[in-house]
Amino acid sequence: MSKKIVILHNKVMSNKPDEVDVISQRDLVKNACENIGYQVVCLTVGDNLKADLELVKNEKADIIFNLVEATWGIGELCYFAPAIINSYKIAYTGVPLDALFVTTNKVLAKKILRFNNLPTADFFSINELEKLNKYKTYIAKPIWEEASVGITTDFIFNISETDKFDLIKQLPNSHYFVEEFIEGREFNVSILAAEKTAEILSPAEMIFSEYFDDKPKIVGYKAKWDEESEEFKHTNRAFGTLDNNPELKKNIENICRKTWKAFNLKGYARIDLRLDNEENIFILEINGNPCIAADSGFVAAVKYSNYTLEMMIERILNDLN
Repeated sequence: MSKKIVILHNKVMSNKPDEVDVISQRDLVKNACENIGYQVVCLTVGDNLKADLELVKNEKADIIFNLVEATWGIGELCYFAPAIINSYKIAYTGVPLDALFVTTNKVLAKKILRFNNLPTADFFSINELEKLNKYKTYIAKPIWEEASVGITTDFIFNISETDKFDLIKQLPNSHYFVEEFIEGREFNVSILAAEKTAEILSPAEMIFSEYFDDKPKIVGYKAKWDEESEEFKHTNRAFGTLDNNPELKKNIENICRKTWKAFNLKGYARIDLRLDNEENIFILEINGNPCIAADSGFVAAVKYSNYTLEMMIERILNDLN
């Protein structure tokens, strides 16, 4: 008898592309699981968290494939559903509860990076802006949001830019922090579980066209989601750009492997990082349970490695909590 899988995702609360995207992920996982031979049921978590998760429990599934990205439309509450699933002692996919919480909180993640001697840019709370260096550039970021939500060039500044700096000062300390802005090459590194280890897939470099020559080079919300925007049209993903620099590629892989271990990651994850002009590596974010829609960077890395979607899903399902 085939195993039963419940694919669980959050109810879509708007037509924003970063929210609707979860439906594409559900469909990809469903098709792959059915192709492998699993029995699949799709359920959502909506307004009534308790009732919705009781339905999940009553399905008596062997595995929950966790695609929940928000609770009540709030990204910083994404760990609520897996926390309850964890209490039910049902096996579920992706990063475990503790790792999901600490990687969702960017400030906490950076503190853990520093504790483990892993490189990350200097960072400050909104209440510590007097510590900023007048010769450096900074970016204000949401502490909790994922998928480039809240990432904008309006929040890239130095303290001599009075109008911007005054705006940054007004941001809530509980939901924003300030990070040194690293000028340089940006990479997304996808990591897929393998037997008793993790495989670092080929790093994808974000290529910014000449459109960005007089603009900060960042993958903000528009560049990631707004297909009609100039930012989207002039930001592209490229694999193999480190093939001519094997030492740098190895250093990036080693740092990503250490990060996977330090944060107790499982299943699949993506690490975003930047290089400064001296090729020093800085981890920007750790993304547990990154997007696996058909057009996502993670799936692109999987395909670049000549793996099928079924192979990707099977490896995620073999590294359960």
